[in-house]
Amino acid sequence: MFRKIIRSLIFGFHGCLIILLSSYAYRNDELIHQLAERTQLKLNTFHNPEAEFLKIKKCELLLSDEGFLRYRRTYINGKQEYYSFNLTRVRSIDYLGDILSGELSIQTQEDDVIVQTYNDRGGDVDSMATHFRLPLHNIDPKDLAALHDDLFEMKRLLTRN
Repeated sequence: MFRKIIRSLIFGFHGCLIILLSSYAYRNDELIHQLAERTQLKLNTFHNPEAEFLKIKKCELLLSDEGFLRYRRTYINGKQEYYSFNLTRVRSIDYLGDILSGELSIQTQEDDVIVQTYNDRGGDVDSMATHFRLPLHNIDPKDLAALHDDLFEMKRLLTRN
């Protein structure tokens, strides 16, 4: 009888542990989702596509809950540039510039940034890089610090999963 009680306590505890871990994983996923949405909104708000070329037709910047940052530029002549990397591979984030305009420079650990071009006169290119640069404008130091913190918090949470 005593063994049955112990066994039911162990299995009951194990079930509670699974529920607690599931609850923690859900909260973690929800936090990652909130960070991804907030960070994508900030990046799109402060992004300055005109800083690079006036020939850009469209830009798309997406940050997924899995930590993938994807950026596509489409030029008026049809050429496209595509960049993609995962935040778990980020080594450092720097900002070069001032409040009016600058460049967010993200360094990865190795050749972790996928770089692809399409419809390029010189031919389509698939390569890898160690950095990604995004022109920004009208960003104050408080927003820049929050952006930096959110990106590294996402990296921390994703690395823990």
